[in-house]
Amino acid sequence: GIPALGGFIFSRKFLPDLNNCKLANDALLSAVRDLCFTEENRILRPVDYRNLGTEEMGSVYESLLELHPELNVDAFTFSLKTYAGSERKTTGSHYTHRSLIHCLLDSALEPLLIEAMKKPEPEKALLALKVADLACGSGHFLIAAAHRIAKRLAIVRTGEGEPTVNVLREALRDVVANCIYGVDINPLAVELCKVSLWLESLDPSKPLGFLDHRIKCGNSIIGATPELLAKGIPDDAFKPIEGDDPTVATSIRRKNRGERQGQADLFTISEDRPDWLEATTAYATWISLPEDNIEQVAEKAKQYETLVDNSVIRHQQELADLWTAAFFWPLTADTLETVPTQDTFRRLRDGAYALDRKTAKQVKALAEKHRFFHWHLEFPEVFMQGQGFDCNLGNPPWERIKLQEKEFFAQRDPEIANAPNAAARKRLITNLPESNPALWKAFASAKRMSEGESHFMRASGRYPLNAVGDLNTYQIFAGLFRELLSNNGRAGVIVPTGIATDDTNKQFFADLTEKKALVSFYDFENREGIFPDVHRSYKFCLLTMGGPNAAPEG
Repeated sequence: GIPALGGFIFSRKFLPDLNNCKLANDALLSAVRDLCFTEENRILRPVDYRNLGTEEMGSVYESLLELHPELNVDAFTFSLKTYAGSERKTTGSHYTHRSLIHCLLDSALEPLLIEAMKKPEPEKALLALKVADLACGSGHFLIAAAHRIAKRLAIVRTGEGEPTVNVLREALRDVVANCIYGVDINPLAVELCKVSLWLESLDPSKPLGFLDHRIKCGNSIIGATPELLAKGIPDDAFKPIEGDDPTVATSIRRKNRGERQGQADLFTISEDRPDWLEATTAYATWISLPEDNIEQVAEKAKQYETLVDNSVIRHQQELADLWTAAFFWPLTADTLETVPTQDTFRRLRDGAYALDRKTAKQVKALAEKHRFFHWHLEFPEVFMQGQGFDCNLGNPPWERIKLQEKEFFAQRDPEIANAPNAAARKRLITNLPESNPALWKAFASAKRMSEGESHFMRASGRYPLNAVGDLNTYQIFAGLFRELLSNNGRAGVIVPTGIATDDTNKQFFADLTEKKALVSFYDFENREGIFPDVHRSYKFCLLTMGGPNAAPEG
């Protein structure tokens, strides 16, 4: 009599390696016992799953990021250990206190809700809001936003100031299904965000909603836009980075410059492209399909696979991946024949050319490695007519894009990580090709990856106001949160105070003030340890920005 929940997390595709595995009963019992009880002062205490909220799940998420598996094949043992420079730090994932989230909701989301409530059809206006977190982690901002929208929706539906729990739950499910979007580079975070949204909006009589099209895994800050695609591949895409041959890079750059001369790139993706409009309209229609029973959810998931495999969408994805891959392409004598320059891009764009096998394989490899994310293709119903999100919320990573050697070697080679000074560490790294070739290869690959991402930020033209100086991810995210807004939208972000005070951010902040896009700015010092893994003297701020038509009153 238990209704099927469905959802990817319960499917055989979620953990395919375990589908045909067997487990002895005593091992299963041991695992269940460890999940059900925790030991404190040699006393077993039951874990209260009934009251485990999404806030606690965020703490679990952070704890998981700090742990690294160690497998001893010879001894048949497995353990999880915490290292200095853990992934939580290196991925820039920070748990955000509830009070800060609600403060941002007051300045970024609440004005939009007030406006929606004034509309002739407030229910329709509320469900039309598009709210996104561009680095969503386990989904705290999205859940808080969903609850606030759902409260308004329930009030509209009932006319009561304090709607019942059942009405609120139904409203929350509708809000999650219509208003919420999230992206994160960490696959674990994406799955945990979905679980959090499912738990919060669970209706005992209905299956889990389909969220694969709303909560996605990808690198939010690396990808193409229709405007950049219209300009073609810039010559600066082929500036050499770690591992490149400067002579080859110069040759490719000269070739690209020659191919760009005399061309008028008028191509764009918008409502005036019939094929694109047809594909995105079909997508928008698909979104409205019901999810009231397990069969409907399964059918919606099946149709989604067909939609994303649409020839128009697939071609645009291939084109955007090719354009982005040009900034990361290895520029050596061995790759000279496969480097995608403007002519390759133009012919693929015009449909007169299919990528050769080697080039296509490399594009795919680079897209997967860097997790390219093209917002206009991932969420076409939001961007098909250039609208954008109504509200962007989040606490994006605060990490230097440049590879941090100490953190890289923390778990791989403690001797290098704990070297007495930078010079000693450099000597040890220089000796790696002889002492540990495999580690040297991994280090060179990681260094190239970070340099490639920094190169993309600077050379792509995507972040002209933010890609300045010694790059930090928070700078780039601040620009992206603003870029993806609709004309009347608002963005609320938690970033270091340096967004307003550092010399490298002066162009961005000056542009905010000149265009009257600065809604509010609240400065804090981490004296009370709101962010435990950040120094107590570090300053951060709650920054709220408006879209082009959302300037604050006065």
